[in-house]
Amino acid sequence: MPAAKLEEADRYFRQKAISPEEFDELYINADAGRGDRVFDRLKLLLRNNIEGSLKILFAGHRGCGKTTELIRLQKYIDNDFIVLNFSVAKELDMLNIHYIELFIVAMEKLFLFVQKNNFKIADEYLENIKNWVTSHEIETVRTRHLGADIETEMKAGINVPFLAKFFGRFKASAKASSSMKETLKTTIEPKLNDLIWHCNRLITEIKNQLSDINKKGLVIIIEDLDKIPMDKAEDIFYSHSAQVTQLNCHCIFTFPISLLYNIRFRSILSSYDDRYVLPMIRISERKGGECREGIKVIKNIVQQRITLSLFEDTKILEDMIKNSGGCLWDLFRMIRDASSNAVVWSRQTISKSDYMHAYHSLKGDYERTIADNKEKSITVDKYYECLKECAEDIEKKPKYSAEIYDLMSNLTILNYNGENWSDVHPIVRDILKERKLIA
Repeated sequence: MPAAKLEEADRYFRQKAISPEEFDELYINADAGRGDRVFDRLKLLLRNNIEGSLKILFAGHRGCGKTTELIRLQKYIDNDFIVLNFSVAKELDMLNIHYIELFIVAMEKLFLFVQKNNFKIADEYLENIKNWVTSHEIETVRTRHLGADIETEMKAGINVPFLAKFFGRFKASAKASSSMKETLKTTIEPKLNDLIWHCNRLITEIKNQLSDINKKGLVIIIEDLDKIPMDKAEDIFYSHSAQVTQLNCHCIFTFPISLLYNIRFRSILSSYDDRYVLPMIRISERKGGECREGIKVIKNIVQQRITLSLFEDTKILEDMIKNSGGCLWDLFRMIRDASSNAVVWSRQTISKSDYMHAYHSLKGDYERTIADNKEKSITVDKYYECLKECAEDIEKKPKYSAEIYDLMSNLTILNYNGENWSDVHPIVRDILKERKLIA
């Protein structure tokens, strides 16, 4: 049921992905506005390789709907696959993530699945992982970082519930403790092959019993890796791609869109089976003019969440859509801010002044993100020079550079598919006009 009052709009337009529980109520198919049918390509690949172990990169700008499309995929393939989905934003410290932590979280999720479904695990495997847990290296981790109660529970027996808790505690400690990060490097990394072996053996144990629950394959989806710092992304996807691609099941990794334009991308891609880019919904065409199909799709997404009569004039919503650049998070932010402003001023509908309040707020945020980057020694003038070149580029094909990567990361430059072109965010274009950098 869409919001019928402005006071209800806030919960429908938070800058977060819809949950699996909200999917049926809120989802709108946006393929027609994107210019590519990424979902169909991805589901076809998986359905044609049910029992395989494909490693897939899934990229797109923040707020373009990646999580929503992954929920859609999960619902579609649910008849054939067990899908284990986790977010590094929720499970780990994204700013200081270490690639080994991905295996630790995977082990926790796999053991939790085994526990929930009462799968039988071979005694031989339990004995092997018991030897790993009680080894000298892991003993150091246990005694220093996991707490005395783990030691007590271990004496009662190393079984599936204990192992699920063990890796959960392992994960939590790695997230919270910088010294644990160092322990991962000095103690776990030299014997990482052992951990990967245990992980793959557990995957095999699960796969061998999937037919008992009428499933055929296993997919692990790791979300929010597209939001980690660029140096961490390069470390995971470039420096340690050989390690993170060793799990013997299908793995879908969300991937930073700016890395697509990195000189190392071809080397990264050689370690993965395929990559998919979820484009922004187009609100304009490459050669200029409106993309009515994309605007219609976004209007349908909004209508699923709020009664359109709450806009004083239909042109207000159209202007919001056009100034969002197709970025749903920016559109949701403007609708939420405009609704709140209308309520504060005791209005029953969103007026043009409410929209302008939201527009200027978002514009101010974008203007503040275009600033000197002292870490990379890139000046604000250099960023503006790149934005100007991109805005005036007839072909919409900017020359990829460190500056362009940064501008794509903060959404001031957006990528659109079909013909794979990029353009300056409409609100940033207004900033360039105000500064008299473009006509």
